[in-house]
Amino acid sequence: MISKKRIDDEKLALITFTGKLVEAEGLLEEVSEFIESEKLAVDGDPTVIFYTAPLKDEGRYDVGFPVKGEATGDGRVKIVTVPGHTVISTEYSKDRESAYEELVNYVEENELDVIGAPREIYHEKTREVQFPVVL
Repeated sequence: MISKKRIDDEKLALITFTGKLVEAEGLLEEVSEFIESEKLAVDGDPTVIFYTAPLKDEGRYDVGFPVKGEATGDGRVKIVTVPGHTVISTEYSKDRESAYEELVNYVEENELDVIGAPREIYHEKTREVQFPVVL
């Protein structure tokens, strides 16, 4: 099921990398260590932003967590603020490809403009795919 929601400005602690998506787990650990060392608070679930085709095995990604607190990053880990925006989203637990297909079909059927990179949020039991859009 597709939902629409507004995402407020969001501060993220991220590592940008090019490689296999399976490497993201190790990078999340590195970002977690940075967050702890900087005394930041995690403010949401792990996030991956896809700058290349999200269904391919390799690509360019930002991997990290939403955070609260003040820090400047350490060279490898960046602190960025993503401006507020609207997304359409759906969740999946097993069939990642169908989730993306459902969102693409919704975009086409409703003639929406996708205005940025897709993102996946790794919730405890499901993953959420978000497309930033102009409604």
